[in-house]
Amino acid sequence: MNIETNSIAGVAQSARAKSELDSQSIYRDLKSGIMQGVYPAGSRLPTERALAEHFDAARNSVRKTLNLLEDEGLIIRHVGRGTFVRSAAAKDEFTLAELLEARLLFEPNLPDLVVERITPELIEEMEVALEQVRNAEDWDQFKEAKYAVHMAIARASRNRFIISIFEQIIASRRRAGWGRSGRQLSPVLVVREAAYRDNLVIVEALRSGEADKARQAIRDYLLRTLSNVSSN
Repeated sequence: MNIETNSIAGVAQSARAKSELDSQSIYRDLKSGIMQGVYPAGSRLPTERALAEHFDAARNSVRKTLNLLEDEGLIIRHVGRGTFVRSAAAKDEFTLAELLEARLLFEPNLPDLVVERITPELIEEMEVALEQVRNAEDWDQFKEAKYAVHMAIARASRNRFIISIFEQIIASRRRAGWGRSGRQLSPVLVVREAAYRDNLVIVEALRSGEADKARQAIRDYLLRTLSNVSSN
């Protein structure tokens, strides 16, 4: 009975893993097609069934991807008519420098709330995101992982308005394509390690309840990132 149960659990886990990989693959291909004009603004995307057949994926994996693209403002879905590209490129998005300046105004002050409200689950979420920063295989994963660390910090504030602001920041960067193609090679080791170390200082300070240290670490990290952006 145990062997049978373990076998079933293994099959279910394998199916979930395939679904996640399929969703990532579909997301990268469709977003790349939209951003590069393969699917021009106003054009209709293939149906869910056609996409599922093309990518050899389950329709729920396709649906999950389309939901994400819709959340990012890249597509619009009309019941009975289909799915259409809303924008071929994010021309009116905020620049990375503008978002970093805005983050500098509020993010260094989050530790005051976080150290009072943080939970072991959110600490674990930060730690998982940190490992993803360190092991990112492409630039999209790298950027997503870095934002995941700070999104966990925002959630630890238990302030819905702050969380909403940070969700909008992330959505804006996604619509802008993170500034690099997700198909580029893995971020060089020195870049990943530097980001990992910078964010590790923040997370460790929050874990130990050192709000002042976390505040300074967040400020230093954002200033350093802004400086790098401004010099490019």
